[in-house]
Parts: sequence; C-alpha cells; structure tokens
Amino acid sequence: MLPLSVFRPAGAALLLGLTACSTAPATEETGHRVTYNDFEAVDGWGPAVPSLTTEKAHSGRFAVKVDNAVEYSLGYANLLGKASTARMRKLTVRGWARREGPDGSATLVVQVTDPAQGNQQLYWEPLHFAEQVKTPGQWEQISKEYTLPAGLQASHELKVYLWRNSAAQPAYLDDLTITAE
Repeated sequence: MLPLSVFRPAGAALLLGLTACSTAPATEETGHRVTYNDFEAVDGWGPAVPSLTTEKAHSGRFAVKVDNAVEYSLGYANLLGKASTARMRKLTVRGWARREGPDGSATLVVQVTDPAQGNQQLYWEPLHFAEQVKTPGQWEQISKEYTLPAGLQASHELKVYLWRNSAAQPAYLDDLTITAE
C-alpha cells in the first residue's frame, strides 16, 4: 500500500479535473465545450469547499451557494491555453441559478488575469442575477455571451465564479457549462 503522501501532489490536479468530469446533459451548443460542472463529483475530493451545498440543487444533490458567510463560490480556473487549443474570441456561460429573496445582487463573474503580472486583471464581466433570475425561490436558466478582448495569451488565466456581491439572501448556481468560439 502506498503512503497517503504519494497522492497529495496529484490530489489538487485530480480535484480540478474531476470538477469538470460530470456527464453533461445534451444541449444545443455552438463552439466547443470548455467545461461542464453539476458539482456532483466535487464532494470528498480535496479540502472542504464552503460553497458546496446540498440545501438546494437544480439537478442531483449538489450546487454551489454564496451567502453572508461565503463571499465567493467554487469556480472554474484554468490557463486559456489549457482550456482551449484555439484562441478564444467568445465564451458562452450557461447554467441554472436561484436566488432566495428579492435582492438580486449576486453575480456570476467571467474574469481573465495575468499570473505573470501578479494576477493583473485583464478582463472582468458580470452576469447580474437580477437581470435573468426574475422569480425568487425558483431555478431559472441563465446564459450570457462574453466577447473576450484581442491580445489575450495562452498563459493568461480564465476564471468563472459566483460572487455574493452584496446579496442579503443566499444565491445558488448549478449545471454550469462554458463553451468557446
């Protein structure tokens, strides 16, 4: 039997890989899929994730949640060159979202940073829940197309995450798909 320490270095990479390994439902997508996550394969892989919850889920048992105690959810983070072999000009982010109260300030963020420059922000664009999640207490499909700026490099990092912003009530995200063109 191998000592547990043998598995630790690979554990972080495995966690990132498994978070994108769930079977995605069939959808009409343009471009190629960068990732899909229904958050079912995350539990138990790596350290505890405060935003992972079984309180509410669109499909399966798990979703991610932000609230007064959790400012940012588990998110997708990968170098652009690893996320796609071709230069990404546009991203489409789709998922299912839910907010529990009339305050709709929770925000799904698409961000690109430059790790070589201290994570300097190169791109930041929100999808405000209030714009697409009209009925509190119900799951609604959200979608937004993001046009990425020219000049992004394969070494820049793409991040997609849910931010509480100033939401007073919990907000949830599930079944997230990111596609690129």
